[in-house]
Amino acid sequence: MTKQFSKYLITIFLLLLVFTPISYFLILPNYNTLIGTFKRINIQRYSYDIYFSLLTTVAPTKEQILGTSQILIEDVSIEEYIDGVGEIDPILERLNTTLHIESIDVKGEIFQGKDSTTMDKGFWHFPISVYPGQKGNAVVISHRYLNIPPAKDTFFNLEKVRRGDTILVTQDDNEYTYIVSDVKVIEKNDISVIQDSSDYRITLVTCTPLWTSHQRLVVIAKLDKLYQKT
Repeated sequence: MTKQFSKYLITIFLLLLVFTPISYFLILPNYNTLIGTFKRINIQRYSYDIYFSLLTTVAPTKEQILGTSQILIEDVSIEEYIDGVGEIDPILERLNTTLHIESIDVKGEIFQGKDSTTMDKGFWHFPISVYPGQKGNAVVISHRYLNIPPAKDTFFNLEKVRRGDTILVTQDDNEYTYIVSDVKVIEKNDISVIQDSSDYRITLVTCTPLWTSHQRLVVIAKLDKLYQKT
């Protein structure tokens, strides 16, 4: 009986030894799809999708009214378009500012810096934009695949965000909840999405398609006080 039990244990061990690495390489390429499936089984999501479709129809955005024209600067990407940035007061870092998107399991610190090398540390607050919670357009840019899941401080899964998802920005003494209103792909030198706005919004930017830097994936969200009745 003992010998037979030992054989079972050895068999199980050998199977695990073979199938564990195989499972890893099967799951990793599909992680981007799997995480969205498990995190989106939620009736509230569908309600938000319907609501924001209706909202866009009733109150179109400025971009929809003016058309799809883009403001382009030849051979200059969004990340490089910084005009005359002076000394930066790292107030966001002192306040331990973090960004959290629960629907795609993203969480990490927001760092301040004069150029795109700041993204090597985490989420980069674009220095010519307003701070989260302020009136205007707070822009946060990050790498797509410098880190990959299960790391959370990455925009690897940003394309899985949908309208109605929440983006939470927390600080030592403040918390701001934004509701996603738009997800789109633009050219890498289209700076229209980083321009200031008259509302309270946050704009997240990363590279797309995945594993390339040909274009930019953009997620726009509005401070929840604008939609608190939904």
